Amino acid sequence: MMSTVQTSASGTLGSESAASKTGIANSSDLLRRTLALMSRHAAGYSPDSYALWYEYVLGSKPALRAEIDALVNNCERLSMQVTFDLHQKHLSERAEDSVRRAGAGLLEVMSTMRSSMEAASSDANVFDAQLAAFGENLSSVSSAEDLTLRVDTMRSDVDRMNKSMNTLNARLEASHRTVASLQNELKRAREEASLDPLTGILNRRGFDLELARHCRESSDTATSLCLVMVDIDHFKKINDTFGHPFGDKVIRAVGQAMSQLTQRKDVAARYGGEEFVLLLPETSAIEAREVAERIRRAISRGQIKCNGVEPVGNITISAGVAEFARGEDPTSLTARADRALYASKQAGRNRVTIDR
Repeated sequence: MMSTVQTSASGTLGSESAASKTGIANSSDLLRRTLALMSRHAAGYSPDSYALWYEYVLGSKPALRAEIDALVNNCERLSMQVTFDLHQKHLSERAEDSVRRAGAGLLEVMSTMRSSMEAASSDANVFDAQLAAFGENLSSVSSAEDLTLRVDTMRSDVDRMNKSMNTLNARLEASHRTVASLQNELKRAREEASLDPLTGILNRRGFDLELARHCRESSDTATSLCLVMVDIDHFKKINDTFGHPFGDKVIRAVGQAMSQLTQRKDVAARYGGEEFVLLLPETSAIEAREVAERIRRAISRGQIKCNGVEPVGNITISAGVAEFARGEDPTSLTARADRALYASKQAGRNRVTIDR
């Protein structure tokens, strides 16, 4: 078992207490070290994971570093839930700040590129002056020896300029590779920022973007669109009776059912807590109810084991369906679907209701 989180085969970060003591030369180096640690743990490149490992590498939070070292010493690989819990405990609302710091890595590389270009430009200006002087002095050459001396001097100037250009090219190529790598990681981080780490489907942020886009498209094309809101029945009782780890299993099972029992064009998301949403393009209210019924039946028939031994049944969901009216605001559509969900709960739960 490792006593600290390793960044390479030859060293650890555990002995470093602050960013000034890590040997990290700039923001891009800090970013690269952070990304290397993120890739080794279950939360991958999610925003919570980025913020957590950035602060670990930075070393500005001793309590966070000590807790991570202790956890890694016991299990080596942090789960998504542990990562989330650590983030909530030590960092809370830091995801957006982390994305800004990632952008700083790109700015650092761009600054390096600019410095290289400026240095090369200065060398080029000097060389241009040397060429002009060489041309002017040719008319005053008095002997073959004098000409040879001037040509040799010019050859040395050309060699220095070639070395300068070769250095510039090497730096530009290295910077280009670094920028491409950082851009890919930032793109992945942005995509992960829209995913719920527990279920793997979209989170509220990602869903809101999809809802706005689909509402615009349905208004423009006059195609049908339905929103289904889903809630796990008596979820607080499930948590209180069987514990939060089992509650997480139930949430994952519902998310999996929503993903497996819908088409690729459909959008499934965890809306928050035990509440989920489905966005069904090119689908009428009657068809949307059939989709929701299919998911409801699958959940009610399923049995999830508690503590790996005892299967638990009687887990059900309630759902509400609302069909998009052309030109309708996304907030209004959501409110109507939520109203239909409430009607399902009032009618006894474990059912699907269409908003009329």
